[in-house]
Amino acid sequence: MEKEKLIDALKEGIPVNKKGYFDSYKENIFGGQMSEQIQEMFEEGSGGELHSKAEAIHSSSMLSYNFFHWIDEKHPFIWDDTKYTQVFFEVKMKTIKNSPAPANMDVVLIDEDKKRILFIESKFTEYTKTTKFELSNSYKNNSNWYDNSVRWDEIVKYIPERKYKYKEGIKQLISHLFGIHSQFVEPCDTFKKVCINFETAELKFITLIFEPSKRFEDEHTAYQNYKELFDHFRSKIINLDLKVVPEWKSYGDLWKIMEEQMPEDLKDYISKRYMQFANK
Repeated sequence: MEKEKLIDALKEGIPVNKKGYFDSYKENIFGGQMSEQIQEMFEEGSGGELHSKAEAIHSSSMLSYNFFHWIDEKHPFIWDDTKYTQVFFEVKMKTIKNSPAPANMDVVLIDEDKKRILFIESKFTEYTKTTKFELSNSYKNNSNWYDNSVRWDEIVKYIPERKYKYKEGIKQLISHLFGIHSQFVEPCDTFKKVCINFETAELKFITLIFEPSKRFEDEHTAYQNYKELFDHFRSKIINLDLKVVPEWKSYGDLWKIMEEQMPEDLKDYISKRYMQFANK
């Protein structure tokens, strides 16, 4: 019997082409309309994201958009005793000096008092791919570091073992850690506008992963494989003077907290569009 595939299940009954792409990103989001303010965030972040990757039924950026876009002062999201009232997407942060390539953080939540910041990296199906670990040598040059209090030399020399598939995920985690720590020296425009004081703010960084139902055997195995790699990486960096260490959360973990807080029609959309295929 042929194994079930997550992508095929996501596409079933949905108007996408054979590759799983909509004609427009608007067909990939709740309500079919994105606010002008959030559109600008995506266009400034990855440039062209809305008219390429965001059209894929398995787009991790649209997954995170659909989950978080509703949050504001009138509709706060409470998680771990924190009331988040602001949400930002595709936040660009400098990683190392003289580098034109920023780290794009998928989602950033800020609490009502501007004292807590939650950085979120979203993954949908990326971990099912076999990718290389390619970190520029520029990261290994300490004259390029914004924050020299961290033992970056120990972090950048980490190389994933060959048995792990999605090695690129670790490279992205490292880039994001550089990006978060650069904010203490050169805050990006988003944080300047919000007037965040990084010296006093409490930071948290999670990698938020979609865990497929166990009926999708290959994809669930790939999820577990990346979870094992993440845990190994985290164990190596946890004592290297970082101001924030990445944590692992699944969209199933998030769903348990969020489903009772979001609007009812959005809850129904998320449940049918994503969570029926998730391991809850």
